[in-house]
Amino acid sequence: MDPGSRKTFDLSYNSLLLKQRVLFESDSALTRNSITLTYINQLLQGSLQNFFSEFALSMEKMNEIEVKTGTSGEIRRNCAVVNN
Repeated sequence: MDPGSRKTFDLSYNSLLLKQRVLFESDSALTRNSITLTYINQLLQGSLQNFFSEFALSMEKMNEIEVKTGTSGEIRRNCAVVNN
């Protein structure tokens, strides 16, 4: 998702985010909220180790999201449209 550092895991994607040069609208939307924009800027001004720690915490939080299975969810053919 980050052409400049596609083989490394770093803060480059966040820099592109501030320039509105990212792939996903959901990521770009983070810059339109003052709280998340401040958070992104804090990450960019901090150390790479801090970014790794924050990323690990976010993965732990995402792990707590219950995945829909069976008939309670669907894999969309087009992400923007509910399947018929």
